[in-house]
Formats: sequence, C-alpha cells, structure tokens
Amino acid sequence: MYKPVKILVVDDHEHVKNLLSEIFSFCGYDVILANNGREALRILKNRHCNLLITDLNMPEMSGVELIVKIRKLGISLPIIGISSEDRESEFIKAGADYFLLKPFNILLLKSIVSSIFKK
Repeated sequence: MYKPVKILVVDDHEHVKNLLSEIFSFCGYDVILANNGREALRILKNRHCNLLITDLNMPEMSGVELIVKIRKLGISLPIIGISSEDRESEFIKAGADYFLLKPFNILLLKSIVSSIFKK
C-alpha cells in the first residue's frame, strides 16, 4: 500500500508556510504545517513525518532548539534549516542535514527534497 511522504513545514510566517505547502502538495507530498517549534514537537511526537523544514527565528522555540530536542528524543528524519540569517553552522551543529538562506531558490529546495527521497 502506498503511503505518501509527509513533510512538516515549521515557520511563523504564513506566506512561507503557504508557499511551501502549495509547492510540495503539487509535487504529491502530504504537507503538515506548524507555526513554531513547540507545535512541531507535539506533531512529531504523535505523527510520523519523513522530512522537517524549519525556520530559525520563531516564537516560543527556535528552529535550532527544535532540532536539538528532536535529536535528543531519537526522532530520525532529514532536516532542512531555512533562515534569513546566515547561521548554517548552528543548524548543522544542532543536527540539521541541509541549510538554505532566505530568500532561497525554490528549484534548489525541490531538488534537495527530491534527492532525499531518491536515496
């Protein structure tokens, strides 16, 4: 039985979430949206997701804090960090697999996501 790939997108900016949801839904992925790290953590504790795309600066819990908590819980999934600040080393040190600086190239993001699921 086919199970669609689930992508969790975490960003406090509606336009970013909506854009990514539209793009990845069109590509056939199931997209789950969260407004901040706390909400994302609740989702990940209760649902299986295949990929996390998270912003850095969010209220309640930053993207880096979210990644650290996910890795401490032993939740294994690829993580793409996105930020308007060049903080790639923080994301990677926390456990992210990829980093994109906003504004990012949508084709590059789609290519990264596609390569993750071709492995």
